[in-house]
Amino acid sequence: MKILILMRHGQAEPYADTDAQRPLTPAGHEKVAASARALQQAGYHPDLLLCSPLLRAVQSAQLAGEILGLKEQTEELLDGRLSAKGLIDLARTRLEKTDCIMLVGHNPNISLAAGILREEYTPFAAGGYAIFDFTDSTQPKLLKLEA
Repeated sequence: MKILILMRHGQAEPYADTDAQRPLTPAGHEKVAASARALQQAGYHPDLLLCSPLLRAVQSAQLAGEILGLKEQTEELLDGRLSAKGLIDLARTRLEKTDCIMLVGHNPNISLAAGILREEYTPFAAGGYAIFDFTDSTQPKLLKLEA
């Protein structure tokens, strides 16, 4: 089975010197940790964890990675400028080489990508996630949505 997990970063502080430097709030940490524990308890073990280089996404991926037992890797394209279709194409390419990947990024791209895949838009709350079965990459199937 080929699995794609899309996660929106946790809730971030509203202000910092730059948008890229906005850290997670305590509530953001809690939500991401709860989401990662739910993934772990459901038996999802990503082989690859890619995240946006923006601080709130890196912190989210680090926290999820600690719980899921893997190290995050920053992917510049996940910083919000990649289109939803581009995000899906990135996932397809990475899933050719591994069985389960997790992408941690930003809205609207994460919500739009999930909406394209499930053919129904659902905005993700901070720390929300969706799991898709990409075994048939032409017709991915939604397995779980915690948006």
